Amino acid sequence: MSIFFSATGIVLSRREHKEVDRWYAMYTKEFGKIEFCARGGQKILAKITPHLEIIGEVRAFFVQGRQYPTISGAECQHVFPRFREDYQKMLLAQNAFALMDMGTRPQEADPVLYDVLHHWLLFLDEAPTISSERGAYLLGSFTLKLLSLLGYRPELYHCLQCREPIEAGRFFWHALKGGVICATCKEHFPDQYFSARVMEETAMKLVRFALGESFADQLRPPLPGEALLAFHETIESLLISHFPVIPANSLRAACA
Repeated sequence: MSIFFSATGIVLSRREHKEVDRWYAMYTKEFGKIEFCARGGQKILAKITPHLEIIGEVRAFFVQGRQYPTISGAECQHVFPRFREDYQKMLLAQNAFALMDMGTRPQEADPVLYDVLHHWLLFLDEAPTISSERGAYLLGSFTLKLLSLLGYRPELYHCLQCREPIEAGRFFWHALKGGVICATCKEHFPDQYFSARVMEETAMKLVRFALGESFADQLRPPLPGEALLAFHETIESLLISHFPVIPANSLRAACA
C-alpha cells in the first residue's frame, strides 16, 4: 500500500537524476529535510517543476516509495518576488540554502531552524540594496545562527577552561574548542591551547552582534576592514572545525 503525505517547505537544492527526472532537497516545517524525486522533472512541459524552481514556500504532496519519496503535486504558497531583481540577494539566498543542505540530515524536524530560514528570506526580500561587503557579513550572521542551532554554538563570553568571564584584550580564540580562552588559562595550559590565536575586541563585538541580533539589525553596525576580515576568519574556522561538510568557497568569495 502506498503512503501519501504532504509538507510545507523551501527547496534547498536540485540536480538531474537519470535521464529525465530531477532530485530535490526541501527543508520542511513538519519533517525537516526531505530528499525526493520529481519524475520527468527535466522535461520542458513538466507541471510540477515551475513550483520547485522559485524561491518561495511550497506545499508539496508525496508518495513514499520503498527507497525514497516521489513528489506527486505542488502548489506555491508564498513567493519572494524581489529576488529576481537583485543578484546580490539571490546569491545570499542560494548560499544559505547550500549551508542548510550541507548541515542538516533528512527526517530531523526542527521548527526553529525552519523559522530562521524563513525569516532570512523575508528579511532579504524586504531589505534595501545590499553591498557585497554587507552581504558577506549578513551571510556570516546566518552561518553563526545555523551553527548555533545545529549544536555548535560558540562560547563568546566565558573562558572554556575556567568558566570565568573574559576580560577585554585578555582572551584568545580557539575554533576547535569552539570559543574563547582567557590569557591565564592559555598560559597555564600551553599544550592544550597552543593553536588559540589573538582576536581583537572589535572583531569579537561583531561576532557577538551577528549571533545575538536579528537580521534587520545587522544592517546597522559599521564594518571596519580589519575587524570584518577577522570576523570572517573566525566563522570560517568554526565551519572548518565543526560543520559536517566544508563549503567550497569562503563566505567572502561566495558574495563577491
